[in-house]
Amino acid sequence: MVEVTCESKYMDLLNEYPLLKTDLVQKNHKFKFLVTPMGKISLWEADLEEVSQHAEMSVDETVELFKELINSY
Repeated sequence: MVEVTCESKYMDLLNEYPLLKTDLVQKNHKFKFLVTPMGKISLWEADLEEVSQHAEMSVDETVELFKELINSY
């Protein structure tokens, strides 16, 4: 199990847990941008703190959402 923190790399988590791509969009439609080709390129090195800004969520909410989804797999 991967430890999820605000410093976790977004693409590392997606590579480890491919279902995150669809599950994140189902939880919050603002994650739709993150799974587009442009979003993948612009956020290739992004951590969850940066991702939270794009999803317009707090960092804590974003980290908890990722943890919740990952723990469900």
